[in-house]
Amino acid sequence: MKHIFLIIGLLVGLYSYAIIPDKKYVRLPQEVGMIYKEMDVTTKDGYRIETWFYPAQDVPADNAGQTEMLPYKTIDDSRRPTLIICNGDAGNMSYQQISLAYLYAANGINVVTFDWRGFGESSEFEMNPDYLCYTEMLTDFDTVIKAVSKEKVVDRKKIYVMGWSTGAYLAMITAHDNRLVKGCILSGTPSSFEDAIPHLVKVHPKGKTEKNLLVPDDFPRDQMPALVAPKFRKDILLIVGSEDNRTPQWMSEKIYNALPAGINKKLSVYDGAGHGGTEFPFFVDWGRWAEETVGFMLDTVVPM
Repeated sequence: MKHIFLIIGLLVGLYSYAIIPDKKYVRLPQEVGMIYKEMDVTTKDGYRIETWFYPAQDVPADNAGQTEMLPYKTIDDSRRPTLIICNGDAGNMSYQQISLAYLYAANGINVVTFDWRGFGESSEFEMNPDYLCYTEMLTDFDTVIKAVSKEKVVDRKKIYVMGWSTGAYLAMITAHDNRLVKGCILSGTPSSFEDAIPHLVKVHPKGKTEKNLLVPDDFPRDQMPALVAPKFRKDILLIVGSEDNRTPQWMSEKIYNALPAGINKKLSVYDGAGHGGTEFPFFVDWGRWAEETVGFMLDTVVPM
């Protein structure tokens, strides 16, 4: 595997327990010298989803950062594996997503990031902070995947999705339902609402109750990771920190143990890592994260 380059950039330090949209971008890809383009993505119900497409690219020079977008270009016309990274329940795609895009694009993988409706520069969408998620997020995800699949440099047989926390279960549900997705990389994944909500009540620092941890009535609760796992037929890499107190290791183990035999699956536990912020597995051991996740998408040997 080629040498892996990475910027340890800004990250979401929030330990949110429900939706906290962030509209302001803290930095832009061109500021670290990355090439990207804004995609035109609009859902069937009329919401514009701000989406950035980073083609596979060489590592930017140290002085490549600037305030204006760099001219869009691709290394060649080859169709490449493509990773679509969703957000969690806080922040927006100007945080660790840019560092992740930097890593994967430098290793020959196209990267796509986007913001849920109501987040970043996506269309306004009123959100109740007592909700854990919105069903419309699944619509946003599917819409982005469909648009990305039409890009000429995308290998339609190698589209992967990545998410953490709220984004992890939304990514697994999406991977299960969307025929265009080959596999998913998930970190800090809740096993089910039945497991997660009582646990969050117990560990919440400000004493939230189940009345403050709501799920939309039309959300497909029966497709949460541990429940859909026995029928899951996509590649899957589950990552969890040994010290994750939000989505503890046993939740990822429950999902993994329910997965069918015969699929490409792995559970990777990061000793000393937690759920988010500076304890996010990516930041605790980025070298291992890079080796495992790049290997997973490029079909190279993933270290055990």
